[in-house]
Order: sequence, then structure tokens, then C-alpha cells
Amino acid sequence: MFSRLIRKELTNYLLDLRFTIVFALCALLSALSVYIGGQHYVLQLGEYSETMESHRQTLQAYIDNKKLNYLQVVGERWNRRPEVLSPVVYGLSGKLGREVLIQYQTLPKFEASLFEEDPIYTIFGVLDLAFVVKIVLSICVLLFTYDAICGEKEGGTLRLFSSFPASRSTLALAKLAGASVAVLVPFLFGVLLAAVVMALVPEIDMQHEDWARMGALMVVFALYLGVFVAFGLLVSALTHRRMTAFLGLLGLWAVWIFIVPDLAVNTARYLRPAGSGVDLLKGVDKLLWEIDEKRDEAVGAYWEKARIEDWDALPDARKIAFREGVKRIHNRWDAEFYPRLIRLQEKPRNLMRQQQRLAMFMSAVSPFGAVTFASMDLARTGYVQKEWTEDALGHHLIYMGQYIRNKRVVPLREELDLTDYSRFTYQNKETLSECLVRNAFHILNLVLLMLVGFAGAYVAILRYDVR
Repeated sequence: MFSRLIRKELTNYLLDLRFTIVFALCALLSALSVYIGGQHYVLQLGEYSETMESHRQTLQAYIDNKKLNYLQVVGERWNRRPEVLSPVVYGLSGKLGREVLIQYQTLPKFEASLFEEDPIYTIFGVLDLAFVVKIVLSICVLLFTYDAICGEKEGGTLRLFSSFPASRSTLALAKLAGASVAVLVPFLFGVLLAAVVMALVPEIDMQHEDWARMGALMVVFALYLGVFVAFGLLVSALTHRRMTAFLGLLGLWAVWIFIVPDLAVNTARYLRPAGSGVDLLKGVDKLLWEIDEKRDEAVGAYWEKARIEDWDALPDARKIAFREGVKRIHNRWDAEFYPRLIRLQEKPRNLMRQQQRLAMFMSAVSPFGAVTFASMDLARTGYVQKEWTEDALGHHLIYMGQYIRNKRVVPLREELDLTDYSRFTYQNKETLSECLVRNAFHILNLVLLMLVGFAGAYVAILRYDVR
């Protein structure tokens, strides 16, 4: 009887015009979003290659011409490579700057974001698969399930089904299983089309790790849609009119998608203010003046103590000894400057982390926040990847400062050899398992919401008045 009830539910959904519309919409938008995102990724990848080659040639010119002053004053530029999964989850790719200036004794800062260079994207946003799932398909699921119970009561079929030689619990499980399968079939077909599009674009070089991450993303998206299936059935089982269920689910959708995330973010900003970038820049300038003043005093005192009247007349051994002494002074003050510089950056970052955690916990009642955080992290387009890049840039800044100080601590006339300078490189080597462990809270949150919704729907169907 259970299998027959499931077949009956699936038949009803498959013959419904809404299923055809949702199936076609899911397939079209999934393929279209990934195709457009893929073309955008290919364009960004080409710009990245050209820009990185230009920056490499500029830095190589500094090295070949022994222009240490240029390296010190102008600095080194690095471009962030677009993520291969950005067509699926664009995340912070448009807001985070694509270029970074690494300058002596200056905190690296991301520049030239897509939304800054091309404001049209700020107006209309970027179409990716995550947007299709989170916004379009979620409301389609609610439109698909809002009359699953109350609609059959209005049509008189629910009373007929209750007279079958099957328990109410069997009927409830058949309703839950049939609705879930009917919703997941169009989604899985859309995912298959998206994967085919990704595979057919030769410039999108998907590795095994990337395919694994995409698979994990699809599981997270399926859990997200499962939450809407569960609550769609729950509200339908708590009401007796189609219009009442529809309006209730539409209100729930608006609360989950718009109100809860915005309220959580604004409340977190109020309770855990993270400060502004202006305060950070002021702190960096103050620290730089302080360290430079103390360093200059120490070098001046060392110069006076050495009593050098004619530098050119000094023997080479004396010059080398003096140079090593000055180098020790600079290294001592660098050892104080760079840790304090990193701590200045770490303080607002810790405040931002606290703000994000608070917003994350406050938005836990909505599946939208959980799927947003988890999907961006899995696609490597989220906040964590930004912080890791900043950490790597901070370490390279320390290396650059020590390199410049070691190469030029006194104005000697000897030619400088800069061929041993190492450019900044960065590659995210985190495994999928590590990423899943970090996002366990968001994934379990989706699972819990789905189970709560299905359990509530199951109980509501058992107690539903079919008269």
C-alpha cells in the first residue's frame, strides 16, 4: 500500500502543470546561470593572465635594473585568480578587490573589485546557480507544496484516501516522500545540466577536488530545498484553505529570505561594532611614525658612537662591520614593527569575526543564512578565503620589509643583486573534508530545520481533520 500511495503522489505531481513549469524553469535557469557565469569566468581568467604577466614584467624590470627604490616605494602588485566554482557560487568575488598592492610597511589592501569597475553588476547582481536555488527554486517549492494537504481536502480526495486500508501514518509518509522526490527530480536534472555545461567549457579546468566540492554544494542545496518542502507540507497540513496556506508560506519565505538575515546582520552590527577602515589606517600611520622615529634615533646614536667622519676613507672591513651593526638595529625595530602591524589588522578582524558569528547564530532560524555561508565556503568565494589571503599577504609583507632592509641599510655605492627576491604567490590547499568540518554547524542547521519541518508535517497530517 505504501508504494502504491507513493506512486499515486508522484503521478499527481508529474501530471500537474506546475511540475512541467518548475522542471523547465529549473533546467533553463541552471544551465543559463552556469553558462553565463562560465563565460564571465573565462573573461576574468583572461584578464587575470594578462594583468599578472604585466605585473611580472614590471617587477622583473625592477630586478634587472637593480631598482630597489622602486620596489620600496612603488611596491609589488598581485592579482587574485578567479575561482573555478564562481559560476556556481559567485559569493564575494564581485565585492572583493581583484588586485592587491604590496607596499613597504603598508598593510595590503584589495583594490579594483568588479562592482567598482563595472557598477552595472551592483544594480542587477550576478546570476549564479546559488541565486537560482536560494531565491527562484525555493519559492517554486512552496508553490509546489502549499496545497499538498489542504488542496486535497478542498477537492474531497483526502477524505477518500483516508478510507483506504492504510494507516494515517502510512499516508503521511507517502505524502512526505512523494513531495520530496517530485521536488528533487527537477533540481537534480538542473544540476546535471549545469555540470555538463561546466565540463564542456574547456577554459573551466575542473579538477577532482573541484568536482567533489561541487557535489558537496549540490547536497547542501538539496538540504536547503528539503527545508522548504518540509515546511510547505507543514503549513499545508496546518491549514484548511489553499489561499491561507499560500499566503502563510509566502510570508514565511519573505521572513526567511529577507527579514531574518537583514535583522541578524543589523543587530550584530549594533551589538558587536567592528570599527572602520579609517581607524585602522590612522593606527598604521601612528605606528609607522613611532617606529621610524625610534629607529632613526638608534641609528643616529650608533653613527655618533662609531665617530665616522669620512665614509669613503674607511676600510672595507670597517664598512662591513658598521653595515652589520646598522642592520641589527633595523632588524630589532622591524621585529617590533611587523608584529604590531599585524596585530593592528588582527583587532578589527577579530571584531568582524565576532560580528559574523553573532549574525550567523541569530540567522540560524532561517535556512537562507546557513546555505549562504556554507556554499560560499565550499566554492572558495567566502570570508574565510579572504582572511587566509590577507594572512599570506601579511607574511609576504614581513619578508619584503626584511629583504629591503637587508639590501639597503646604508647608502653604499655597490650594485645590488635583486635576483633572489621572491614574488608573492598564494594557493588555497584546503581539503574538502576540512571545509566540511568547518561548516558542520551550517549543514547540521539545515538538517535540523528539515527534520523539524518533516516531523511537524508528519504529526500535523496524523491529526488533520479530513472532514
